[in-house]
Amino acid sequence: MPDNLLGGRYVITELLGEGGIGVVYKAEDLQEHCEVAIKFMIQEAAVETKTQQIRQRYFAREIAILSKIRHPGIVSLYDSGFTEIGLPYFVMEYVVGQTLLDILKDGQLLLGRAFNLLQQIGSSLDCIHQHNAIHRDLKPENIMIINSNGKEIAKLLDFGIAKILEDAQADSPFMPITQAGHILGTVDYLSPEQWQDKPLDSRADIYAFGLIAYEMLTGYHPFRGGLSIGDTMMRHLEEEPLPPSSLDPKIPILLDQVILRSLAKDRNQRYSSAIEFLTDFEEVLAEIYRRSTSYLSNPATETLMYEIVEIPDEDEQV
Repeated sequence: MPDNLLGGRYVITELLGEGGIGVVYKAEDLQEHCEVAIKFMIQEAAVETKTQQIRQRYFAREIAILSKIRHPGIVSLYDSGFTEIGLPYFVMEYVVGQTLLDILKDGQLLLGRAFNLLQQIGSSLDCIHQHNAIHRDLKPENIMIINSNGKEIAKLLDFGIAKILEDAQADSPFMPITQAGHILGTVDYLSPEQWQDKPLDSRADIYAFGLIAYEMLTGYHPFRGGLSIGDTMMRHLEEEPLPPSSLDPKIPILLDQVILRSLAKDRNQRYSSAIEFLTDFEEVLAEIYRRSTSYLSNPATETLMYEIVEIPDEDEQV
């Protein structure tokens, strides 16, 4: 654990978690009288210089991205600096809640709840893309769900391997870090182009967003369960996901094409933005509502040509 008092104002209280690049602690901000989270870059004496330099660039880039993005669905950056021994750190919003990963352990979500959360996640994702960056590690574990006055608020966390798309010059302080043959991210949520080590754009995040939507609606991940990393890779590259409605007949068939389009192997066939995805999703819900209203107001109807599903209450719609 770093020194208990940092920068003359932050009192370190407990360890929250550790990743490949940084370690996060909970702390009390004596100046603002609130709890914060502080991320320190991992520094190990046994690690070779090149690896440590890569960590430093990742860490600097995470600070750069968070410093220019302000969105209620993205964890806020408050401060950054260096410890007395030169170790970089940054201070961010302390978020209390459940990860989407933990919530999904209880099974699929109702349609209204899923759409509410997807709207929030999609808005945050679109904000990132509007700032010419991509997350590259979007997954349920990196989405925190907060209960605020009875309403669920989704926040995106962990921009440790996020990328600024304008990074192009070799002498840029945020020059590309990925090396040929080295895959970054979580294997269950990597897009086909990430597996193929191709240049990336925002559609890699749209693919992960589609996988999260699939899990929310069905309770299943379409490509999880590979016997090896290579097997998982081939599933993402070659296997077509089952339509969500084939796993649960309560899921509207009209939603199949929305979810499956976001998971297209060819990124040119995917949605170009999270907002485009959400627009089609909302149009499907509106069409289902119109059809169900028309059907229920016509007692003479003998055959139901579509599945009537749960429609989100007005206070669930955003």
